[in-house]
Amino acid sequence: MSQQSELLRRLRRLPGERRDALLAQLEDVSAGARSAPLSYRQEQLWLFDRFAPSSLAYGLGFALPIEGRLDTEALGAALADLLQRHTVLRSTFSDEDTRGTQRLKPVPRIRLETEDVPAERLHPRADEVVQGELRRGFDLNSGPMVRFRLLRSAPDLHLLVLTSHSIVLDPRSARVLQGDLAHAYRARAAGAAPAWAQDPVEFGTYAAWQRAWCEQDAAREATTYWRDALAGWESTELPTDLPRPRLIDLSSDVVRRPLPPGLAAAADDLATGSGAERRDVLLAAFLVVIARHTSRGDLTIGLPQDVAGPYDESRLVGDIGNLLPLRVELDEADSFAAVVARVRDARRDGLHHASLPFKLILDALGVEPDAGRLPLVQIGFTTPVAGGGPAEADGVRFGCEQIDAGSGAFELALEVTDGEQPTVAVRFATSLYRRATATRVLDRFLQTLDALCRQPRRPLGDAPLGTPQEHADVRERWNEPIGAPADTPLHDLFAEVVAAAPDNTALLWKGGSLSYGELDAWSWRIARRLTAAGVGLGDLVPVVMQRGPALLAAVLGVLRAGGAYVPVDAGQPDERLAMILEDTGARTVVVSPGTADRVPGPLALVVGADPLDGPQAEEEPPAVVVPAASAAYVIYTSGSTGRPKGVVVEHRNAANFTRTVRDMFDLTPEDRVLHFASPGFDVSVFEIFGTLLSGAVLYVLDEDQRRSVDALDAVLQEQRITVIDLPPAIMDLLAPENYPDLRVAFVGGEAFTGELTTRWARGRSFWNGYGPTETTVTVVAKRCEGEWTASPPIGRAMANHRAYVVDGAGASLLPAGAVGELAIAGLGVARGYLGQPALTADRFRPDPDGPPGSRRYLTGDLAVWDEAGDLCFVGRADRQVKVRGVRIELGEVEAALQAVDGVAQAVAEVATDPRTGALLVAYVVPERPGELQLDTIRSAVARRLPAAMVPSVLVPLDAVPLTPSGKIDRRRLPAVEFAVVDELSEADEENSTPTERTMREEVFTPLLGARIGNHVNFFAAGGTSLQAIQLSSRVNAVFGVALPIADFFATPTVAGLAGLVDAARSGQEARRDALAEALDLVEGSSDEELAELAASLDGEGTR
Repeated sequence: MSQQSELLRRLRRLPGERRDALLAQLEDVSAGARSAPLSYRQEQLWLFDRFAPSSLAYGLGFALPIEGRLDTEALGAALADLLQRHTVLRSTFSDEDTRGTQRLKPVPRIRLETEDVPAERLHPRADEVVQGELRRGFDLNSGPMVRFRLLRSAPDLHLLVLTSHSIVLDPRSARVLQGDLAHAYRARAAGAAPAWAQDPVEFGTYAAWQRAWCEQDAAREATTYWRDALAGWESTELPTDLPRPRLIDLSSDVVRRPLPPGLAAAADDLATGSGAERRDVLLAAFLVVIARHTSRGDLTIGLPQDVAGPYDESRLVGDIGNLLPLRVELDEADSFAAVVARVRDARRDGLHHASLPFKLILDALGVEPDAGRLPLVQIGFTTPVAGGGPAEADGVRFGCEQIDAGSGAFELALEVTDGEQPTVAVRFATSLYRRATATRVLDRFLQTLDALCRQPRRPLGDAPLGTPQEHADVRERWNEPIGAPADTPLHDLFAEVVAAAPDNTALLWKGGSLSYGELDAWSWRIARRLTAAGVGLGDLVPVVMQRGPALLAAVLGVLRAGGAYVPVDAGQPDERLAMILEDTGARTVVVSPGTADRVPGPLALVVGADPLDGPQAEEEPPAVVVPAASAAYVIYTSGSTGRPKGVVVEHRNAANFTRTVRDMFDLTPEDRVLHFASPGFDVSVFEIFGTLLSGAVLYVLDEDQRRSVDALDAVLQEQRITVIDLPPAIMDLLAPENYPDLRVAFVGGEAFTGELTTRWARGRSFWNGYGPTETTVTVVAKRCEGEWTASPPIGRAMANHRAYVVDGAGASLLPAGAVGELAIAGLGVARGYLGQPALTADRFRPDPDGPPGSRRYLTGDLAVWDEAGDLCFVGRADRQVKVRGVRIELGEVEAALQAVDGVAQAVAEVATDPRTGALLVAYVVPERPGELQLDTIRSAVARRLPAAMVPSVLVPLDAVPLTPSGKIDRRRLPAVEFAVVDELSEADEENSTPTERTMREEVFTPLLGARIGNHVNFFAAGGTSLQAIQLSSRVNAVFGVALPIADFFATPTVAGLAGLVDAARSGQEARRDALAEALDLVEGSSDEELAELAASLDGEGTR
């Protein structure tokens, strides 16, 4: 006999009355209970509770001050009358079907706890009670949903504290309860039952009406309206101060300000002239602030709206709130008056279609639930219910005030209260934002409202954002003055080092070395050959050579001949090489013997590996004077049109950069620097000239060493390398503790994790660097120290540079907290794009904050200043993707994947499934071949990221393809085959565990209509969020295991859920033992002891 059967047998053996009493308490059912449908709002709250059962997001608290001599017994009876009259207050919510069921329970006994509190502590204590009750939480399945506590300060001064879950109450309802309580108390104090003038509106009746309305033509019309209004929507959210938690946490704080009377009057005047309301003007100003903080002009914001339908609100208790997702587009050239009119019209149109529940709007748009964020709208605009006057009852006055429960309905919202002293406030989720951010947003809202109400025809982009001090921080505190430009060309600076120490080692490589004097002589010989070939001042000379010391000598030779070198990786395709030769108009190309056949014979100047090759020293050197403003090199970068563009960098740009990094890293002749970068990647400028102009040693990796992690590791150790600049993808494969001589690690080019930062920062100087080719290698940097949980900021502008965050027009500087385009000014700003004057003029603009003639480069990267004055890289617009309406920065997904044990590298991309649309795909490389558990990886990522950011498809790779410069080559990632998701392989069929077979055949297949593989993602196979709820119910029915709904999104595969079921069953064994002990206790208890136990259990009901 199984343990479960034995427990059932023992339960049946109990005397009938005792068995029934026990089951009533354990199962919390009653013969008098009735069921009712859920409203759509309740359904949404119930679903949210399944995702985050411990969340405080939807708790409410109210204080009802009671003045006058109070009869506490009459008050308790009156509270019972309220529960009798408004049945929703005694509801519980079960998952008997996929939409939830509302069960109406009998009126419980009211045990009104009374606590004596000093008068001055009355309201603070009420706040504490509410917070304590909300932390305790509400069990929607067993209740109660409403709790009472009476605080007594004096016989004639009490405070009744009411806490509740929003699924049964809203602030509007509290005013209804206030009046009904006074009416019931009057009767009970007189020894009678209350006589009600009108019957209440049962909330179940309201819910039934709502569901019936949603089947009518009006609902279909509203659905079409919202689907059209929100087509192509994108979520609107401010950059967060803190990492987004896996499970949403809307615990909140609030910053409040009075709305100045003059400003309120100005808003009213503008509203009157626009045929609008004050709320339209305030909302329009708030949208302007959000637009300028997010660098976006297509915004969707949430507006709560009560919808009572055909019923009298004064007799209806329950949450009748709906959420209108208001979408407004605005541009910096728009006038504020135009935006006010746009908001007015959008709000009125939305109100006309407000009866369609928000849940059905989400369904119409195909928005999937996400345990980590609110669906569709994260930012709100609210107008909280104002408090009413007291209700009288035979000398006793009942007031009603809402207590701040410390939770909000949005991640960030503007709250506007009317009345004699109107206020505005920003409520913010403390899990995402700091108080300083909310304060800044509120202050800028008031500033924007004032400026735009004064000049409503003014373009939005002309309105100030931030205080003069905040702009002074950007200009003066977070940026340093620009000094004098370097006036010596690179090769002359090299000559100074040679003259000082000609015998010092300049280059090392596998099997050889070269002194500074030898490298100098070799470069002169190449320069003479180039001069003889006709190369002169300003000529562009492509260098198409294999890695090695000859390439470096050739670079110096081109500079000494007066030319500018154009590095081309030897492995570049013929088509791209031909394009570069054509674009540069090259008449001479320096090649290695092994690359000579890549260029037309007449152009080739072959440089061999022998330093003595070429004219000897007795020949006259070329008499070329090279100004510092001459071009030093041209590096080609990818272009949006698919055709690379050449960036022309001058000697003074590169000389300033090398001077700066030499000082930053304290480079000396004692240093050994690794030469890893491809010459066509501008990090090579740092490696070559940063080293040689400091008199240090440059170790030149050959191609085999560069492509082998083991060989690279050996070089770093054996050659005692002291300075490196490597891509994060490479550094993640190395063990920093193996390199005790390494004192400087410089990294950049792409985002990387906090974990990588922490590992590499121990025991050395670790720098995060940022810089496009157009601004000479690196222009923004931050030294990172200590422990990091997230990717570090990129820092501040390096010496002789200035960094700005600018608006969409590229003209106005933005203060801290506002996302904009990163612009760079200073001595590193390159000349421009070769042969592309229009593109140069577009991206290289005059710098209004610099001296006459200075320019700044618009990078196309998004950034934001943080509170400490560091720049944080937000991402390029083209690396921001949209999946199921959520904007995703792929770098964040990659960072989470790479933080999983066993994952060496990861790349995230978006692929399109012809059946389900855009899906997030991750390519992962294991640390050890063959040891990659995809379900384990997905589960780990699901613990770090919101569901929308968890990849639907994981593709294992042996290695991530890299470009010649060491960056990830995304175009070479394998295509995803979606057709296989409907197929069950023989291997899965044969190797499935019994639980996996049952899971597939009895749970997944009936829902999907297809037999899928053990590791196929439920959503990738076409599953929906509603089916995920059905999945939960089926698992419970088939296996007798109730898994949290979040597990179905974290591990949505046959194998993953089967593993969770097996683990849960193991836990059930322990719980059965506990139940057996409970039965022992019950069987051995006397009737009096059992009655006492039942009473104590009943006391956990409504109090």
